[in-house]
Amino acid sequence: MEAELWFSPLVEAAGDHTLLFAPEAAEILRRRLASHPRHHCEEVRKFTVEAHRDARAVTRWFEEMLWADLVPSAAAERHVRSELDRVLRALASGGQAADDLSRWIQHYLPRLPSGVRRFDDAWRIQVASSERLGLEPPDDPFLRPPSAITEARALVQRELFVGVAAHSDGVELSSPPADGSRLIVAPGLRKVRLDVVSTLATEPAPVRVQLAENQSVRLPIAVVQWLDGNGATTMSVAHGGAASDALVARSADSAGASCAVHLADGRIMLYGRAGSETGRVPAASGERRRRSLAMSPDGLALAWIEDGAAVVHDLRTGAERPVSETSEPGDLVQVLFTSDAEEPARVYAGEDRVSVLGRQGASLAAHGVSLGDSLWSSDDASCIAGIGRSGKLWVWDSEGPDTESLADGVTTVSGTPDGRLLVWATGDGTLWYRRSGAIGTGVVGAAPWQVTGLAAAHDGGVVAAVGGDSKLLVWELRGTPSSPRSLGLRFCADRVHALSDGGWAVSGSGGPVEVRTEDGRRYHVTPDTQDPVPADEVPAWARGCVLAVVREPSSSGFQGMADRMAEIAAQGVDCLLIRHADENPGSEDVPLPGGMRFNADFQAMVLSAQQHGLRVVVEIEPGTGFEDTVVDRYSGGLLEDVRDLLDQDIDGVCLVYEGSLGHGVLNDVRHLLDGYGDRLLVRIHPTMDWAVEELDFGGPSTGDVGCHVVVPGWDEPLARAVRAGDLGAVRWGADRSYAAVLTSVLGVRLSAGPGAQWGHSVPERLTLTQQTFAAAVLLGLPGCPVLPLALLNQTVLPALTRLRRDHLALSRGTCEVVDLGLPEILAVLRRHGDETVLCLANSGTREERPRVPFDRLTAEEAVLLLDLLDGTMMPCSPSVPAELVIEPHGVRWWRLMPAARTPATGE
Repeated sequence: MEAELWFSPLVEAAGDHTLLFAPEAAEILRRRLASHPRHHCEEVRKFTVEAHRDARAVTRWFEEMLWADLVPSAAAERHVRSELDRVLRALASGGQAADDLSRWIQHYLPRLPSGVRRFDDAWRIQVASSERLGLEPPDDPFLRPPSAITEARALVQRELFVGVAAHSDGVELSSPPADGSRLIVAPGLRKVRLDVVSTLATEPAPVRVQLAENQSVRLPIAVVQWLDGNGATTMSVAHGGAASDALVARSADSAGASCAVHLADGRIMLYGRAGSETGRVPAASGERRRRSLAMSPDGLALAWIEDGAAVVHDLRTGAERPVSETSEPGDLVQVLFTSDAEEPARVYAGEDRVSVLGRQGASLAAHGVSLGDSLWSSDDASCIAGIGRSGKLWVWDSEGPDTESLADGVTTVSGTPDGRLLVWATGDGTLWYRRSGAIGTGVVGAAPWQVTGLAAAHDGGVVAAVGGDSKLLVWELRGTPSSPRSLGLRFCADRVHALSDGGWAVSGSGGPVEVRTEDGRRYHVTPDTQDPVPADEVPAWARGCVLAVVREPSSSGFQGMADRMAEIAAQGVDCLLIRHADENPGSEDVPLPGGMRFNADFQAMVLSAQQHGLRVVVEIEPGTGFEDTVVDRYSGGLLEDVRDLLDQDIDGVCLVYEGSLGHGVLNDVRHLLDGYGDRLLVRIHPTMDWAVEELDFGGPSTGDVGCHVVVPGWDEPLARAVRAGDLGAVRWGADRSYAAVLTSVLGVRLSAGPGAQWGHSVPERLTLTQQTFAAAVLLGLPGCPVLPLALLNQTVLPALTRLRRDHLALSRGTCEVVDLGLPEILAVLRRHGDETVLCLANSGTREERPRVPFDRLTAEEAVLLLDLLDGTMMPCSPSVPAELVIEPHGVRWWRLMPAARTPATGE
């Protein structure tokens, strides 16, 4: 009987001393035991406890849970809850013991009876143990909400740093953060789960990315946008995943699709004119692959080549049919739609012969022609142009196929639907054209890059081109070469199509994305499409960065800073500014320069900062009165101190002194930093002196160089405005407001050129609450806020610093002070590219509800104001101003988002 049991299907596994029953068999046996008299069950339990007294603790716990469910009662339920909570706390404690416990839980907990597994903590234990081991949780038979999984994972997760970098084709996520990537904080353990959403999509669809340790994931993003003749976006489609092609219907029928995106996995996504998904064509089955996709002008049909034959797909019915085979020589290399959508044109290519089977069965052929896969046709196939593999342009038109190529070195070709205008581009970026019936060719103009996409407006008066960057260039066809009009895009475009309404459809990849973490945090990552600052200007990492001031009385505090660098980085800090301690300014035991620069704790702090993506700038006090006349006497010692710090891998130095140091000294220091590359020079003025402060920037016209960032002593106007609650009214005169001071500051043209920037410090003679508010105000201004690190623990400041890091408009954008007529409210508009953020600060002691007129936002159409702190939306249009709410001593930032646009009649 023992042998029969041993080898029976009731036993899942057997060892020398144990039998492991199948869960179903164990459940039946437990219920059968429960039907026996109570004393019998207790005797069995006593025997089992004694026999297993030396077993693993987790084994004994498992058996305890089996007995607790055997005889249900209120006491048993309390005991189960207590035991589950105990295991849950053990899992959350971390360490190797928790990992070992997780492996046993994966084995035991699914075998517990349903009466125990119904408890929410039992499910949390399963999820938490799976998270510790880097596994996905099992299916939940009790169908708890998805939030239960997130809550359970959070019990064992910790905050991890993930790198995010926006590229021309999409976004790259890395763990640990790759060099040059933006640092974000996300909950995780052995993997991080992030949702990536393209903010260009009309109907965003998040893509879940699971990032394991020591892994980098690149997510391509395909984008198609419709622009009107002025370049304004009227519709946008964005899809996570690589796309092999994007097709656009020139004048989509109401029943058809406006856009089709052919993904790398073979699926075809269909979108309507409003930007919403209207359907999908599944990938071809088996090993079959589709290529050479084409879309009919009305958007009612697709065609492609599959297994060497042409296939037509009706988008209204979903039916597919093969196109009749022909006896044309050569291989089928391309299909394209003419006006007759029922029968697409087919292109056959042999070694030295090309045949084009056009509408109504007409065949055009040319000998001695070698054709690639780039072909264009007019609507009626009366004019067909193709580019050979060697870059030769061949044309078939009403006069028959050309026996000589029209041009050499051609990269792309297009034309008007009626075939009367043909345009093409050569490898050097020159655009050419030829009109039907005309003799010779003409030059449209020249692009600054090799053209990858080309289109001609239907009336033949305008030509547009893209070349893989964030610009659409548009030329008016005047008969002589002309300069193009540049329309900015928020992604990298490689194809452009002319639409029947005079607009353009542009396709490409990349663009801004929003990265969402499991705990609800959102990071907006925008690729910088603006022209880069010249290499001899401010380092790229320092443009608009937040400088967190750390004052250390001695070297003993550096090890503590190194240990909490992860916490500091999570607060959104870009750079640490190590300053002398106020308490002991004359002591030799200070963290700069001298013997301290070689201290091991100081070096550990610098290394920890670098590992967490932070920069370190160290203060030097050269003293006062060192004018050009004493440069030779003083400059050598200062340069030696700076060089020693740079050799310790410091990212920059900050000079603090009264008066003028002299441009000879500044030149020497700046040139020394430039020699190390990517280093920052900051100057802090203890008092306000406009004439001296502007001189610190140097003067490129005279060959002088100076500081990248100058922090003037103009914090007193801000301190007065905070104390008086009078921050925003723009008044002029002796007692002018902070808004007026800020307006004049923004109007100052920095002599050092585009790289120079002002720094803004927090007034010291304020209460903690007032200082926190002042710091929040400065985070919304251009330049570099200089904030005490201790302040960044205060309420909303970490959220604001992270938002500033994630929105280029806040760190690099222009700034305009907006007068809302309320003395308590300071309002500024920050712009970078097409990103606009409205920053409001309420210096008053009561809640304010400012009305923001539409015309003050300088938007072209109705917008939505997205609160970057809580995610709420507020509409604003010419007829309905936005009424915003801002609490006392509160700061709020709203991003302008395009409102949903209702097409006008006939659109």
